[in-house]
Amino acid sequence: MSPLPGKTGNQRMERFQWCEAFKVGDGTVDDQHKRIFALLADLHQDIHGKHAQLAVRETLKQLLAYTQRHFADEEALMRSVEYPQFEEHKALHDELMDKVWGMYSRCQKGDEDLSIELLVFLNDWLTEHILEKDRAIGRYIRELG
Repeated sequence: MSPLPGKTGNQRMERFQWCEAFKVGDGTVDDQHKRIFALLADLHQDIHGKHAQLAVRETLKQLLAYTQRHFADEEALMRSVEYPQFEEHKALHDELMDKVWGMYSRCQKGDEDLSIELLVFLNDWLTEHILEKDRAIGRYIRELG
């Protein structure tokens, strides 16, 4: 697990849970990030449920659809403020979606070992992405104002 920014090593962030450290400063983006973390938490629960494979596929499908919508909204926000790192940021979104759709395809084919790998990857990627890249957008917007 990744430590929170500015925290000592024993104060760690819980996996699959949004916290104030992720706050970008745009209400819509922050609410969407909260929803994505909630879907990750659901996916984590589904992995251990009675009908795990079916539940994981359904939750993953919801997560993918919601993340696509979130990325489109975030990219629209970046364009509206002429964010200078827009192309680089969008490329990260595209890379994530390509990788996750590939993993989803593996899941559809019955790859049961994929669930934990996918969950850890998404949590780690999302955490790093929000803390580094998305918060930079928030700083840029605050500097404009």
